Amino acid sequence: MIAHDLFLPLPLPILSLGTMLLLGSIAWRRSLTRSLAIGFFTLVLALGSLNYHLGSPQVEGASLFVQDRWANYTALLILLSSLCILLMSWRDLHHDKTHPMDEYPLLLVLGTLGAITMVFSTNYLPFFLGVEIQALSLMGLVASRPYYFAQATEASMKYLILSGVSSAILLFGIGLAYATTGSLYFSPPPASPDNTIPAIATIMILVGVFFKLSAVPFHMWLPDVMEGSPPPVAAFMAVVSKIAIFSSLVRYFGTEETPVYLHGILFTVIILTILGGNILALRQTNLIRLLAYSSIAHVGYLLIAFFSPGQLRSEAITLYLAAYAASTLGIFAIICAFSWAENSNGSHIPEWKGLFYTRPFLATTLSLMLLSLAGIPPGIGFFAKFEVAATGVERQQTLLLATLVVGSIIGLYYYLYVIRTLMGAQNTPSLPAKEGHSPELTTLIVVLTLIVVVGGIFPARMIPQVLPSPTSPQNGLINDPVHEPENS
Repeated sequence: MIAHDLFLPLPLPILSLGTMLLLGSIAWRRSLTRSLAIGFFTLVLALGSLNYHLGSPQVEGASLFVQDRWANYTALLILLSSLCILLMSWRDLHHDKTHPMDEYPLLLVLGTLGAITMVFSTNYLPFFLGVEIQALSLMGLVASRPYYFAQATEASMKYLILSGVSSAILLFGIGLAYATTGSLYFSPPPASPDNTIPAIATIMILVGVFFKLSAVPFHMWLPDVMEGSPPPVAAFMAVVSKIAIFSSLVRYFGTEETPVYLHGILFTVIILTILGGNILALRQTNLIRLLAYSSIAHVGYLLIAFFSPGQLRSEAITLYLAAYAASTLGIFAIICAFSWAENSNGSHIPEWKGLFYTRPFLATTLSLMLLSLAGIPPGIGFFAKFEVAATGVERQQTLLLATLVVGSIIGLYYYLYVIRTLMGAQNTPSLPAKEGHSPELTTLIVVLTLIVVVGGIFPARMIPQVLPSPTSPQNGLINDPVHEPENS
């Protein structure tokens, strides 16, 4: 019997039960095939339950969780991305008999649970638990295959230390916010010239979030950690974790203007993130490190839309998240189609030379994904970047728009550098493809390519109005009726 005041979006208990089932399965008898199957069906069931919940929200007061269109949309992106990442991992895990990794699906489902907890949260407590659940799972995933990746242990330690530092800053800010407002529900505490503690609390929470988003100058950990991780884990870090924390950032501030005392901070961070991510990507010869810096730059583009509330903001954010997720996952899926050399995850750009002659399908799809990230038609990324620019025009953010244009030009250079490498001399040996056939990976690449291309032709079908309603200053209750969730 469910208590009257309990409200729980159904994906949360499904992912929790799936995690416990995986634990019991591994403890009973190890079987990687069974663990992969349980993880896959857990994610599928969670995906099918997005519009359902247990219990009812309180009429007066606020629940710990919310289930409006924004939560459902970002949860949909996270669950689909996790399914894609599991399919990327399927072949290498299943055929690696010398180093079985039964815990991998468990850690992946656990990380997805943490991300989903964040997007459904409207309270600091479940939000922080989600942050830590995801961080703990990522530590294990990053270090899961040290026999293939010499930097795996080092990358895991870097993530452990810097994730702990950012969590401490975030928790300190949450403590100050609670001391000021007496409430744990999302709502920036109002600041005044006579009382600067609320402003300090909000700034510390924002710094903790920027660490998790790897915005400049809090970005130093991401390229090293992604380089030392298996490609599917790097994809999880670049897509799932960033969607989850950005969703919470939007939820925290709602659809209203950010406080005036944050404008200078946000303005500076956006410019540094766009220029820093793009300029540092120019020096990279490793595709995963290049994608890490590229993801930093894309966080800056997203922050422009976040910083520019208006009629176009919802369309810009929702389309950009979908475009970024599809394009980035597509590139990582193609990376997973190639063999991993010793102490390498198959991502050194010179090794891809001549791929258009040896593997034209993969070279063409990789080029489409890169052009989409660069904001070039026919990829969906063109319209996503256009929508972000439109939000800046609507709010007359001239300097931010100039930064977006400069950053996009720099980004186009290094994306085209990779494509030029793919078109290298035909007699140059390119990265060897994996032996055998991987139908799940081929299907995934085809589907993601169709999303990128079709989304670029019909972008209007992918921009629903799903941003959250503003939170009530009294108790943080979301005004959008949570018991009447709409389809994403």
